[in-house]
Amino acid sequence: MQSVTEIVSWTILVVLLLGGLAGVLLPFLPGALIIFIGALLHKVLTPEWLSWTTIVVLGVMVLVERLLDFLGTMVGARWLGSTRWGLLGAVVGGIVGIFFGLPGLILGPVFGALIGEIVFARRSLGLSAKAGFGAAVGFGISTVARIGLALLMIALVVADALRG
Repeated sequence: MQSVTEIVSWTILVVLLLGGLAGVLLPFLPGALIIFIGALLHKVLTPEWLSWTTIVVLGVMVLVERLLDFLGTMVGARWLGSTRWGLLGAVVGGIVGIFFGLPGLILGPVFGALIGEIVFARRSLGLSAKAGFGAAVGFGISTVARIGLALLMIALVVADALRG
């Protein structure tokens, strides 16, 4: 017979693993961090199930996910010829875009890079649009990588829980 603590712990873990996976796609939800918090709470409530090694690895993966999020857009813009003004515009556009939901998350960096290139770098519309497109490609690639990382985090938790 499972204790109430175990039932609560497992419920929290499952809800936060699924919420974290959704958080990779939804604005305002830090997906990898939610997965980490779920695993950490589970470890605290039921210490015999997950190892501290898994918790530490998940913590490192949260940092990697944050880097992927910010660097993906910038690398994509740079790859297609953006200047530092376009890169700065992509970052600012991404931050502003957070407040406009999923369309803002996608279009914010694109328009930010475009505006940064046109207004501050004084580049042509064609070169500026290319940098904006690069920001969109980078965002798409980083999103796919972040989804993969979230799935890997969940698989790590499940594998460790099954081992316990």
